[in-house]
Amino acid sequence: MKSTLKSVAIVAIIIGLVVAVFVAVDNASIATNQDSKTYVRVKVVDLQNNPVHNAQVTVCGQTFFTDNNGNSPLIELALLTNSYDNSITSWHTTNVVVTASGYVPATVFNCVTYHLQTRNLTVKIYPTDSSNLPFVCYVESPPTEYIQGLVGGKTN
Repeated sequence: MKSTLKSVAIVAIIIGLVVAVFVAVDNASIATNQDSKTYVRVKVVDLQNNPVHNAQVTVCGQTFFTDNNGNSPLIELALLTNSYDNSITSWHTTNVVVTASGYVPATVFNCVTYHLQTRNLTVKIYPTDSSNLPFVCYVESPPTEYIQGLVGGKTN
């Protein structure tokens, strides 16, 4: 009887250790997956580079607001696309729209982000004045390597 209880205890300990290992491996893969994402953080400033508080930042249909330092929260880019060439997967593009009370709306087209990295983007916005400027558009160029491939390696 004692040997049966001892055997059951040993089997229970082994099963417990196996379960603990599986849980640890599963938790490690979850932590890795959480860190394996692409993000953008937008800083909104005025013409004097002062942060703009409570600016609305829209990326991939998600809307966020800037804090007192003009920073949006970290925005996960769940849908990674490339407007130049959808076969490229090492870098991606996204559009960023910024609006704020008293300022002209600004859009950044083709903001370049890199897979598994955080892109810090600063957007300068212009105050609304009598010029009737409807909006400001910034268009970001693709990475140098991509342009060099288009022009045959020339950088002039």
